[in-house]
Amino acid sequence: MSTEPTTIRWEQDDTGVVTLVLDDPDQSANTMNQAFRDSLAAVTDRLEAEKDSIRGVIVTSAKKTFFAGGDLRDLIRVTPETAQDLFDGGMAIKRNLRRIETLGKPVVAAMNGAALGGGYEIALACHHRVALDAPGSKIGCPEVTLGLLPGGGGVVRTVRMLGITDALLKVLLQGTQYNPRRAQENGLVDEVADSREDMLAKARAFIDAHPESAQPWDRPGYRIPGGTPS
Repeated sequence: MSTEPTTIRWEQDDTGVVTLVLDDPDQSANTMNQAFRDSLAAVTDRLEAEKDSIRGVIVTSAKKTFFAGGDLRDLIRVTPETAQDLFDGGMAIKRNLRRIETLGKPVVAAMNGAALGGGYEIALACHHRVALDAPGSKIGCPEVTLGLLPGGGGVVRTVRMLGITDALLKVLLQGTQYNPRRAQENGLVDEVADSREDMLAKARAFIDAHPESAQPWDRPGYRIPGGTPS
């Protein structure tokens, strides 16, 4: 197994539901830094190893925000000599999110605050997204305003979920940050909750109702809404 996770807490109840609590001890917000990459690898290994004793997974945060996305300090420090390391780190995140997505167990994002960039990409890798209607909470992929495109699977998943046109115009090219209600109206999240307790209850209800969950695009015969580029 990978090294012990430092930024993701593993909490399992007696019904077999695992809650992965995003909580970087060294930052006020969770970001996709090296500690997160290592922690994600470790919990993914454990999820696969203990899959038979797990009924479902909830991903949430101990911070006021859910997840802030990529660590811009890491990106600013990249040089041509370290570019390969950045690329490899991004590929590792995508690989581990895909492993969680295809675990065969229901995985729910319980988004208790802002989920931007990489934070929303984590939610996209879950089978169901519940957003807490918290003050100031924003959802989306605003990194295009910095000249960046999502690097954690967000391009592929939004296209498969929303169709090419809506993925481009609603998420990828405009940098729009939605409040939870508007995010639901535009298909970015599935449910909105009024309290943290309601959010976790809705997450558990999805797990109860979908014991063998998979992404729509992993089911036979699935077609991208609106058709493919051809």
